[in-house]
Amino acid sequence: MIATYIVSLLLIGLSGALLDMHRRSWHRAQANKELAPAELRFALSQYRRRMQASGIIGVLGVAVGCEPLIPHEPVAFVLYLASILGACVAIVVLAAMDAWSTRQHFARLSSEQLAAEVKLARELRDAHAAEDLAERSSK
Repeated sequence: MIATYIVSLLLIGLSGALLDMHRRSWHRAQANKELAPAELRFALSQYRRRMQASGIIGVLGVAVGCEPLIPHEPVAFVLYLASILGACVAIVVLAAMDAWSTRQHFARLSSEQLAAEVKLARELRDAHAAEDLAERSSK
């Protein structure tokens, strides 16, 4: 029984810490005037997903703490366990969506950086070729 309350309080505390951490990172992103609109959109969608998952962790902690209040009748206990399982599945789905979205975001950034590098290399090659041509024509 005490272990149930300890787990419940740990989940609620974890939820609060995560919610605060996500809120602070969102405020830092909003305050950063150097962020492009696409970066800000990504930060907002990440903030929303993570706030939802963290909130569900808190609700899960409350549900675990309420376990002694659930009547130990089969239907009531199955509904209770199904709601706990549903919350866990929702957290995993949100985490998977966040991981996929973050991977896509960094892949897009990487491809943009690679394109910029290729463009710069071409410009340097063309400038070097123009210098060589100017040297040959002046001789």
